[in-house]
Amino acid sequence: MMKEEIEDIIWRDSRDECSGEEKACLREWLEASDENKRAYKDIRSIIQCGALLKGYDRLDKPLALGKVMKQVKPSPVMRRYSWLKYAAAIVFPLLAGLVAYYVFDRTTENTNIPVIAKYDIQPGEAKAILYLSDGREINLKDVSDSTIRDGYFDQEILFRDKSNTLNYYDSLRETDKVGKLVYNKIVVPRGGEYMLILSDGTKVWLNSETKMEYPLCFGQDTREVKLTGEAYFEVKKDAKRPFNVLMGDARIEVTGTSFNASCYPEKGDCSATLTSGKINLWGDHSMKRVNVGEHAVYDKTSKEITVKEVDLKYYTSWRHGTFYFYDTPLSEITEALGRWYDVKFYFSDESLRDVCFSGAALRNRPIDFILKLLENTQSLKFSIQKDGTIWISKK
Repeated sequence: MMKEEIEDIIWRDSRDECSGEEKACLREWLEASDENKRAYKDIRSIIQCGALLKGYDRLDKPLALGKVMKQVKPSPVMRRYSWLKYAAAIVFPLLAGLVAYYVFDRTTENTNIPVIAKYDIQPGEAKAILYLSDGREINLKDVSDSTIRDGYFDQEILFRDKSNTLNYYDSLRETDKVGKLVYNKIVVPRGGEYMLILSDGTKVWLNSETKMEYPLCFGQDTREVKLTGEAYFEVKKDAKRPFNVLMGDARIEVTGTSFNASCYPEKGDCSATLTSGKINLWGDHSMKRVNVGEHAVYDKTSKEITVKEVDLKYYTSWRHGTFYFYDTPLSEITEALGRWYDVKFYFSDESLRDVCFSGAALRNRPIDFILKLLENTQSLKFSIQKDGTIWISKK
């Protein structure tokens, strides 16, 4: 089995996303030796620690790697992991994650780690503003478990603060009796995320800086929502009522499936990434079918749609609480971090925007943890200012 295949299968297994065939392959690999079993167990723990997996240092790769390796002192624990040489041949990114884990979670105060000023920039949290059709505005962070009633439509909306969920679903509702469609709007700010269940049972996870408009109750013919930002959908199957996500000039059409949709105003495109089922991505003058494992992009300027096969985790891992990047420019990484931590990044040298990383980190970590990881896999320096802005420069 190829090392890339094992890496991806172990990752998906940790997320309960393996297909039957992949699970069979993993079982066969595990049964091949006790060493494989030990490697699997420890690799799973490495994934869960949330460390950066690896960084491609286009400024000085040997120097950056050397800095990390010099800071890892041999210990009884490290010596016990004799299988790491074997694991490195299979999943180098995960080995690098272990290195980062020991550097930042197990080092002593004598280690030479760059110091980043602590201004307590914490990760995002579940928060959103709900706008009802009767004109009311509700900050969902200020509401306890309750039933919210939309005055215009007189519909009950179940709110659960422990699960941070809005639930519009009512299995007894008769859609043929729905007259005029009445809309609600939910706005998730920077540093936030939220989840809601629409009237048909469709589940939607909303990422930071996202807005979605949707009917309190869908009618009997169609289901349609308007999205600005990013969201992950698990659409309730209903062949008689296609589900549409409107993103400006682009539109995603589906009957029942799971996919990620992204369309931020400042970006030059809208995209859809399919994890199950089938969808169609429509543009102004064209349409492309999207299959599982494919990423479709609508260019707002050219009006063209392109489709390519991708590794799904790089587009959907945020929904599972993880940042995941693959050869991603620092400009895009800081964009994602900025939304989640509600901070602004500035580059002292514009060339640093094109420095690329591949790796992962848990979204529930404070930002200084991730910045330290980036500093130690690249020739970069992050300086957190008193106003919370972050400047990026060369070391």
